[in-house]
Amino acid sequence: MELSRLRPHLLYEFKSDHDLVKAIEELSLKFTKERSQISDYLNDPRLVSAYTAFYLTTNIPKLEAAFKWLPELFLADLKKSSLIDLGAGPGTYSLAFKEWGGEGEIIQVEKSRLMREQGLKIWRGLYGEGKLHQTDTVIKSISGEKFLLFGHSANEMGAFETMRFIERIDPDHILFIEPGTKDFFPEMLQIRQALLSQKFNILFPCPNSTDCPMKNSETDWCHQFVNVSHGADVERLSQMAKKDRKLLPLIVHAYSKKSYGKNPSERLVRVLPETKFSFDWEVCAENKLERYQIMKRPYSNPEQKVLRQVLSGASLETELEKEVEHLKRVKLISLHK
Repeated sequence: MELSRLRPHLLYEFKSDHDLVKAIEELSLKFTKERSQISDYLNDPRLVSAYTAFYLTTNIPKLEAAFKWLPELFLADLKKSSLIDLGAGPGTYSLAFKEWGGEGEIIQVEKSRLMREQGLKIWRGLYGEGKLHQTDTVIKSISGEKFLLFGHSANEMGAFETMRFIERIDPDHILFIEPGTKDFFPEMLQIRQALLSQKFNILFPCPNSTDCPMKNSETDWCHQFVNVSHGADVERLSQMAKKDRKLLPLIVHAYSKKSYGKNPSERLVRVLPETKFSFDWEVCAENKLERYQIMKRPYSNPEQKVLRQVLSGASLETELEKEVEHLKRVKLISLHK
């Protein structure tokens, strides 16, 4: 989403990019050092507009990046479903879903009046009236399949409140795109267990529904990285604000009441330091953590360059060559980034 396309529909008109950057810096301070006052910005059209200009534009690519990990048949069902964007903010993931090609009605659930006003102004500016409904708490009756999306909202609600919403809405499909932090991971595991007990199928990231091998770890947590690209004006704004918004950590989980076949049995969860002779990865293989070693010798320089760009979240298929002490030396059969 280019900033130039969004800017005419902000609630507040910034006189210059420098004024916008100043507002982004104020927001950043609230998000880090002044967290007791973090909700104050929701009452200020200037800061809501700054949030929209910077975080909406840089978060929007996360949805399509996450979709690349998910089954094609699942995505086909999502495209036709009604989206319930819970904790929608200014409509970041509603816009991402629409831009991706979502065909169903879109319901934005957002408590902040200013965020709803900002989301509505953008929607009408870009799409006219369209299939949009906004609410602060109540979900209206929806026909057809329901796709519930938590975009940076489950981490704010916690596991208990998240499950209350899920039980109330009774969706067919659920997608979480949450900050890739260690603090939220235990909450995500609680949500995972609750959904599996309610007969949802997990589609990502786990190979199957057995216990997570990291559930009792104090240091490890399962998260992914996406490397996203932005329009030139968004990239310029990121540089002015001195914030790298290309390589983004996140926790993605996908569930459905439907089954879409067998999940990939091997998922990369951590890229370990590269050695002179090998690439070393930590992999969740059938819900067991394994250390894989891929020797460099069989791969050309261009192929090694591709392997250096692989991020956690990728699925792979391997063939065991040799077990060496605490690791498995494997040959790559296929790789899906």
